[in-house]
Amino acid sequence: MKTNLTNRPVEQVIAAINALDLESVKIRVMDPELGEGWTREHAEGIERGYRTYLTMLAKYPDHAEDILLSKDVDEFWHTHILQTIKYTDDCEAVFGKYLHHAPHIGEVTSAVKEKRIVLAEKTRRLYQQEFGNTQNYAAAWSGDAIEAGNAAFSGAAIKAAKAAFSGAAIKAESAAFSGAAIRAERAAFSGAAIKAQNAAFSGAVIKAENAAFSGATIKAESAAQRGAALVA
Repeated sequence: MKTNLTNRPVEQVIAAINALDLESVKIRVMDPELGEGWTREHAEGIERGYRTYLTMLAKYPDHAEDILLSKDVDEFWHTHILQTIKYTDDCEAVFGKYLHHAPHIGEVTSAVKEKRIVLAEKTRRLYQQEFGNTQNYAAAWSGDAIEAGNAAFSGAAIKAAKAAFSGAAIKAESAAFSGAAIRAERAAFSGAAIKAQNAAFSGAVIKAENAAFSGATIKAESAAQRGAALVA
């Protein structure tokens, strides 16, 4: 049985998302050695995309498992998660529970690639419903119209105490976002070609040498009101 992303009113959740202080996350992603080396302008654009993604999860909880995000927005999310205390506190402030991350694990099979087509189109429709024309929803989805290209093999994984992954758990076959059809070997969003082999597993293109497992799985029964794992 599917459980809720949060029991809070949508308006309250959105207000909390908009009130988040994400300056420390931006500082990290702008760091040329420890982060991505982004400019302040790009980091702030991706921050907007990240807030929009969280807002879409809150507004469309029944579709959260299918909502895809751009690779840079996903990288911003990873960086937020790495600040474990802050991320836990921010999840509590926004959702009242802990929002887990679900990266893709395993081979990108033909079935996975085919599923990408369906999820990409669904995400495009949801964003277009919210933001209108192609340029508007492209910028909202990616956080930066110039970078509206790649999509992440990841999404929101929401657990509940004594419950299985459900709701916003984006399964292994979830991946890419596109404004048009995504072919098995490449995807397109707003005209930017995305080759499947370049699409990110777990969000932003995280290279092996830069990737870090960090994930203390916070179980609901031991989360002490800060991370009672969310359910989509």
